[in-house]
Amino acid sequence: MDEPWTRWEGIRIEERAVRLAGVVRETPLVALPSPDPRVSLRAKLENRQETGSFKARGAWNQIDQLTPAQRAAGVVCASSGNHGKALAWAARMGGVPATICMPANAYPNKIEACRAEGATVVLAQTREGADLECRARVAAGLTLVHPYDAQRTVEGAGSVGVEIARQAPDAEVVVVCVGGGGLVSGVSLALRRAFGRRIVVLGAEPEGAPSLALGMAQGSPVHIEVRSKIQGLTPTFSGQLNIDVARDCLDAIVQLTDEDIHAAQEELVRLGEVVEPAGAAACAVVRSGRLPSNLLDGRSASDPLRVVVVVSGGNPDPAQLAAVRARLAGSA
Repeated sequence: MDEPWTRWEGIRIEERAVRLAGVVRETPLVALPSPDPRVSLRAKLENRQETGSFKARGAWNQIDQLTPAQRAAGVVCASSGNHGKALAWAARMGGVPATICMPANAYPNKIEACRAEGATVVLAQTREGADLECRARVAAGLTLVHPYDAQRTVEGAGSVGVEIARQAPDAEVVVVCVGGGGLVSGVSLALRRAFGRRIVVLGAEPEGAPSLALGMAQGSPVHIEVRSKIQGLTPTFSGQLNIDVARDCLDAIVQLTDEDIHAAQEELVRLGEVVEPAGAAACAVVRSGRLPSNLLDGRSASDPLRVVVVVSGGNPDPAQLAAVRARLAGSA
């Protein structure tokens, strides 16, 4: 009997990973101190990626496959930051006009980063308003580059999983942060293809923004009232494609408090990384002791569970990062 993920053969992650080579970076996999001696912890540092996040992968995969007519008309997206910055970068690299529709409360540094790449930025009062601005421009003829609910975005994001499979063939658990679901669906599919059921793949989602968990339970997008402040992991719904792939490939989603995530960010900053809160969510699963207990049965310091966490983004609000560093200096 075929495994459920085999029905996604049309999502060409491995093929697109070859096309991405030399445009985006193969980011390093580094050892981190583990809070539990039964866990050997490594981090895939996508915060060191072009534009500071994994989003560069999906954005370039989209730009690379535009038709000449689409290139001439330009592209558009709605984004609170990292996807917008990545699309602006990829569009500049490809010589394509880009419009980024953003909520006015997005981190100012992310708004300016989009402008610095040459994109036109349209600010709306809310994220929902940014979505409306984006839809109007799609109706006018621009090509939508969705941040997560699109095959080409998933293919690009999935190249993170291709690299993990090559860099950490001994991994037993991989933890991936969850926003709309583009990264976790692409990475989990790539890992299933590489390792089958030998590996456990977990999502790390704010408990105040459980759009993927609820979508997986229902089988379709669930529009939520966001109660988390972890910008970047708080869309009001997850995409249908992401839900469907995650249901076939993901083992479980771990819910985290905002405090869990901020504490993990602080630890990564203490270790010298530039990481935004959203980028630390996967690390928070280990740091806060939220790994499923059955995974640690029988494990010890001499036979630890080999865990890889994806650090997905490194574009924090400068004031927020300065506050984290001030706390660390004060406690030294």
